[in-house]
Amino acid sequence: MTMTKQKIKIDIFSDINCPWCYVGERRLSKALQEVSDKYEAEISFKAFELNPNIPQDGMGRRDYFKGNYGEQILAQIPAMDERMTAAGSEEGIQFNFSEEMTVNNTFNGHRLIWLAGQYGVQHEVAGALFKAYFTDNRPMNDTAVLKEIGIAQGIPAERLENFFESEEGKKEIREMEAFAQSAGITGVPAFVINDQYLVSGAQPAETFLNVFKQVAPAIQKLDIEGNSCEIGGVC
Repeated sequence: MTMTKQKIKIDIFSDINCPWCYVGERRLSKALQEVSDKYEAEISFKAFELNPNIPQDGMGRRDYFKGNYGEQILAQIPAMDERMTAAGSEEGIQFNFSEEMTVNNTFNGHRLIWLAGQYGVQHEVAGALFKAYFTDNRPMNDTAVLKEIGIAQGIPAERLENFFESEEGKKEIREMEAFAQSAGITGVPAFVINDQYLVSGAQPAETFLNVFKQVAPAIQKLDIEGNSCEIGGVC
């Protein structure tokens, strides 16, 4: 007898330049692998910009931190980076933080992830963007870099030809961001499960496993047919 897998819908609100989003996505994947015999997850990535007002070509990381949190934050950056690097390596992520790193405007990156959804490669594109930024320190506003990543993950080259010059995906990104705002999501990663449960932050895999148990109905359909009446009165 085959058990039908229960479907779980997971919307991941994240930003490309958020290190905890990278870690959180990995932990979620780990949890899903453990229960892949029970659940079938339908995952989609939703846009959230932590710094929508940053200039298109980004700004230096130190300047960004100083501008947002004041001079005193600078002394804390090395310790923050160290903690983050340790958290990453537990999930097989190599974080390479450096003085030269820029904080990017991620609007175009989110448009690429949106487009990837049309080709079933959202997960792959999001993962490749995280790696390109955090491990390889590539500029995430450079549309040439974004195109290259899109093509490498299976988006047809001709589809990306004039994509970034067009208006495509802009309205959709703004709508996702407006939704996040109205749902009270103020930080990322945020995982919305089955359209109704919100899990905030890069939770450990165990937390996700507990959530799945709670949200998935525990009724298993047995392979037994009996007499029944259907809605509409057909008996």
